[in-house]
Amino acid sequence: MFELLLLAVGIAGFGLGGYWDLRYTEFNDWLPYSMIIAALAIRGAFAFFLGDISIIVNSLLVGLAFLGFGLLLYYLRQWGDGDAWLLGALGFLFPTASGFTQVVEGIMPFPMTMFFNFFIVSLFYLVIYALALGLRTPRVYGTFIRNLKGNMKLLAAVFFGLVAFTTSISVYFWQAFDVPLSSFYGILLMPVLSLVILTFLYYARAVEGDLFKKKIPSSKLRVGDVLISDKWRGLTEKEVAQLKKKGGEVWIKEGVRFAPVFLINLIITLFYGSLFAAFFPAL
Repeated sequence: MFELLLLAVGIAGFGLGGYWDLRYTEFNDWLPYSMIIAALAIRGAFAFFLGDISIIVNSLLVGLAFLGFGLLLYYLRQWGDGDAWLLGALGFLFPTASGFTQVVEGIMPFPMTMFFNFFIVSLFYLVIYALALGLRTPRVYGTFIRNLKGNMKLLAAVFFGLVAFTTSISVYFWQAFDVPLSSFYGILLMPVLSLVILTFLYYARAVEGDLFKKKIPSSKLRVGDVLISDKWRGLTEKEVAQLKKKGGEVWIKEGVRFAPVFLINLIITLFYGSLFAAFFPAL
């Protein structure tokens, strides 16, 4: 089964990317490129032998869509180009759930399931990552508490507004269409989840301000460091040499070591299915 070959490429590639990112803060560009080439080669060969062109066409369509979205985030300076290419590799490898019967079926197409699962996994990963960084640097919590205290009224307004909205919607469908209230537990949880997310955003802002941005002498620059004024692209050896020669100080930023998310998302999506089903069973 060619799906097992694709799974082996995915686990090996995303596993290596996650390991290198956690240990060295970056991974070689050839890694996602080679994963995409392997995906297209495997799918192309089986499309030919099985006489099913959709095997390669689906890969191209979904892979290019994922890659395009990833590169958009890169040009918006939200993450690195390596992460964009890993997202593309995810789409090229698995545009469908063919061969993985464990996937929970629903009305959401598989690429959308993979895509939305990615952002749910990313959210939980970012929360754990930021909390771990905060534990190592206690001053972050002081900044977080100050930010939170200054926005309590906004948080309360959002929370109680969502409580009123979700409750009204649930009661309306219960009365008008006889839909049992038990079907709306996911919707009724939205105010709590929104409050948690907003609170975390203030915490993440504190982490970003205290830990992810710093001014250093240019003499201490290293290959792979990222300037605040630049996209998420590490400095080359030549650029580091030029900045050291220029002297002075520079602002650099460090991002979340994000690559492990791809392996986690791959395993969850292929062997569980849609995480949205935990709140909205129809999806």
